[in-house]
Amino acid sequence: MRKIIAIGALVALNCGSVFAFEKCSSTPGKQIEELYLDGLVKTDTIFIDLKNDPDFKFANNLRWFQDAELALFGIKNKKGEVVIEPLFHQIESFVDGVSIVSYDDFQGAIDMKGEILIPYSYVELQTSSEHMIAFYENGMWGFFNTKGEKIIPAQYEFVGAFSEGLALASKNQLFGYINTKGKVIIPFQFDYASNFEDGEAHVELRFKSFIINKRGEKISD
Repeated sequence: MRKIIAIGALVALNCGSVFAFEKCSSTPGKQIEELYLDGLVKTDTIFIDLKNDPDFKFANNLRWFQDAELALFGIKNKKGEVVIEPLFHQIESFVDGVSIVSYDDFQGAIDMKGEILIPYSYVELQTSSEHMIAFYENGMWGFFNTKGEKIIPAQYEFVGAFSEGLALASKNQLFGYINTKGKVIIPFQFDYASNFEDGEAHVELRFKSFIINKRGEKISD
């Protein structure tokens, strides 16, 4: 949902996902079958082509595994040694050295040693962008850094990923841009806005669309 460092792609335990394993099994407790043959992983549900599909390509000889009894996921290295214990219902790819993990209905974040950076108390955490992790709390959005420090309190109705040092955010149903310290760089004034790319963003104000630079100045229609 967005530099994959370690464990490939999202592994989820919910029936709404193509990665639905144990919870969707007609035989509870059935051990998942995994055959690593020429980069092809066979599970009791799907085949994952690790060799040819970049979304599932593992790096640093790490891969996720599931404990058959606990039905929880962890990470092993190529030798089969446990690097991160199976403690999670979901593990996302490491980005900026951080993985978003889930247990039951709550999300947190761990580093590549498996140490908790953000506790399991959030309904939603977003994948790191430019070392900033968006979190949802009490109906609002804010940001942690990748050290697990709460840098920007939850005060925005919406936030986008950081791009070129700025993140799209909204207050009172209007959009503007903040920096990684939470300072408002471009005021909340737009009815619509996009993330910055190559120093430009598309915005809409009073039914007129145009392009702005990172100072908020109109540079073209």
